[in-house]
Amino acid sequence: MHYKKIDFSTWHRQEHFCIYRKIDCQFSLTIELDVSNVVAFYKAKNYKFYPVMIHLISQAVNELSAFKMSWKDDALIEWDQVHPAYTVFHPEIETFSSLWTEYHASLSNFMEAFTDDALQYQKNTALSVKPNLPDNHFNISSLPWISFKGFNLKFSEVKDYFAPIFTIGKFYEKDGKVLLPIAVQVHHAVCDGFHVAKLLKILQDKCDELNL
Repeated sequence: MHYKKIDFSTWHRQEHFCIYRKIDCQFSLTIELDVSNVVAFYKAKNYKFYPVMIHLISQAVNELSAFKMSWKDDALIEWDQVHPAYTVFHPEIETFSSLWTEYHASLSNFMEAFTDDALQYQKNTALSVKPNLPDNHFNISSLPWISFKGFNLKFSEVKDYFAPIFTIGKFYEKDGKVLLPIAVQVHHAVCDGFHVAKLLKILQDKCDELNL
């Protein structure tokens, strides 16, 4: 795990960070992604939709500094790379586990690692099933049973958590497109609406650029 410390004496966001960190200001934003191309892609490649979206989200997150921030050793840092931690559902007991997979820029390499993790831990119904969750992770969860217009999480005891949290819903067809609700929750100390909009634009572009 490699990272760099943020130098507050030169960082352009120092004032914003100090104010919004003090009041622990977080916000969430929900949009509908056009995943028509993603659906065609995963079917053509015989993949599953969820891991493909996890990889696309991970690609977008790893391109922007604002979403790789963390608090470590009494300092704000930016990770060189972050890895996705995500939920997997157990329908037989109606609960879920949290799993993580090492991020690979290559989709095929990531899918191989994801499949290995899924096979190894598929029968484990504990909340956290894969050991050694790295500090440089962010979270993704899935609600494939329902589409939504908004989603928000509340933390009462967690402080200085600066990684983004993504929640994706059930995709559906409308006007010839396949739309996916996706919510992003962030800490205002490290990013603004501008950065979230930029992230989601990158994610939409990545969805559109998948080659069959």
